[in-house]
Amino acid sequence: MEVEEQSDMNDLRRISSMIQNYSVSCPEKPDKRYLFQIKVYWLSIITLLSVLVTFVFCVLWTILFKLEDATSTHCGYRVKNYLPTISTAVGNYPVQRFIWTLVIIAHSPIRLIVVAIYYQYYTNIIKPSLHWCVVLLRFLTTVEVCSLVVLSIFTSSDYYSIHEKSFVTFICASELNMLISSILLKKGRITKTVMTKLEIRSLKYKICFTVFNMTSFAIAGYCFLRHNAYCESGVYTFFALFEYLVVLSNMTFHLTAVWDLAGVSLVVDDNLNLTYR
Repeated sequence: MEVEEQSDMNDLRRISSMIQNYSVSCPEKPDKRYLFQIKVYWLSIITLLSVLVTFVFCVLWTILFKLEDATSTHCGYRVKNYLPTISTAVGNYPVQRFIWTLVIIAHSPIRLIVVAIYYQYYTNIIKPSLHWCVVLLRFLTTVEVCSLVVLSIFTSSDYYSIHEKSFVTFICASELNMLISSILLKKGRITKTVMTKLEIRSLKYKICFTVFNMTSFAIAGYCFLRHNAYCESGVYTFFALFEYLVVLSNMTFHLTAVWDLAGVSLVVDDNLNLTYR
């Protein structure tokens, strides 16, 4: 047991030392004091939980109080459905829309900070010849975050065209991000770098969540098209269910940052410079 604990500690030290200090304002001075410090581990968990709790609240609140209205489609009330879609649950009703939009906007800057940290992480472990993939990943993740904000602000009920384009952008960016990340970490690492136990665990779950996410998205798409074509009872419910699974697997994919960046802390120094170490 002591040997395993020592091994995990060595893994954390290696990850922390591998990621170089990065500042959004100016280089860190040796005598700086930190006004605030939080590990990326906890930052990732808090960010995920805030979105997850809000998502669950919006869906449950809609089911309890607006189910009949929320599950009606072009097929009419003769076709029974039992789950609201995400767009309906978070965007069609004032309470849910306000809470969801507030949380999404509030969590976005944190997501973008983690994107910047991940960029440095990938730069240090991925082959230089594949650096363009690292740049692409940063771009895709940034687009994913920004499009999520846009589709949350511009709801499907009020701004369908903008919402639709933002949703398509979000899905394309997130799917490509998950796929490229998994392949890059599996095949593109610098040969001399050795994966830690935490990195091996992270990659394993990244691959699983990527496959699960894409499978769920394909089934959701099939159910959506089938519902529109045949108006069968319950099919739209399956569409909503697999849509939930797409979102939840995307969340858990990004949560693997707790292993990749386990030894990294985000700090604010006495000059209010934001850095990580």
